[in-house]
Amino acid sequence: MLNLPMFDKPKAIEKKFRPDADIVLFQGDTNEFVKQIPDKSVALVITSPPYNLGKDYESRVSIGQYLDTQAPLIEQLCRVLKDEGSLCWQVGNFVDDGEVYPLDILYYGLFKNAGLRLRNRIIWRFGHGLHASKRFSGRYETILWFTKTDRYTFNLDSVRVPSKYPGKRHFKGPKKGQLSGNPLGKNPSDVWEVALKDWEEEA
Repeated sequence: MLNLPMFDKPKAIEKKFRPDADIVLFQGDTNEFVKQIPDKSVALVITSPPYNLGKDYESRVSIGQYLDTQAPLIEQLCRVLKDEGSLCWQVGNFVDDGEVYPLDILYYGLFKNAGLRLRNRIIWRFGHGLHASKRFSGRYETILWFTKTDRYTFNLDSVRVPSKYPGKRHFKGPKKGQLSGNPLGKNPSDVWEVALKDWEEEA
């Protein structure tokens, strides 16, 4: 059982998809799990697939084979996504024999062929990582935010950040004396800096 502060009572964790389940924790092949989900029933998909690095949970293959294995899953995710829903795909770079393959760019055609529309290519910048010796050290990954239609949900006011100059006002023209920025804050932009220490402090 899982007991979180935002819940009035403990929630059961299901191992298989059920339409009425509060929480599903599936351990297995993602492709098999997504097949259980009804069409147009998911509002938001956030995922970070393997990067084809040859870790314990994946087999390293050619970049072409890697993308070919991802295409069926992307089609299934598009099937379950609601018309007003969003899909966020977070990836880094694949490096083979010193050559860098930008996975987000290589993925783009797969999403476009599936009918999705790119809203943002978000850069996640971080300060720590492996040090390279024959190229600049990688310090970013990307999040591709796609939507299924133009009728997507985006709650900007919920994610605004403090303005650089709060309270700044127009000094001339017809809006002289009025606030020049949104009093709720500014749009945080498509470059996100999340330092390792921020995660450590919250852990």
